[in-house]
Amino acid sequence: MKLKPEEIEARLCDFPEWSQQNGKMTRIFRFDTYLDGVRFVQRTADIAEELNHHPDMLLSYGQVEVSVTTHDAGGITEKDFELAHRIEEAG
Repeated sequence: MKLKPEEIEARLCDFPEWSQQNGKMTRIFRFDTYLDGVRFVQRTADIAEELNHHPDMLLSYGQVEVSVTTHDAGGITEKDFELAHRIEEAG
């Protein structure tokens, strides 16, 4: 179930590096090397497969932008916060 804007804002207090806009949560992870970013993408992909909830990821030199949303709910859900938490642990 899609969370209400006030629920999202309250939950984002636990995720200070994440922002939300247009129905998705986004964070940029920074890395010293390109390969460190690639390894992070692989760890995140493994988590996504485990949870069956897949983020959008944009890999650039020294950074990976991760965006999470629940497409079938039309916005941010508890699944997105669970995925963000797991990604934080992997980062």
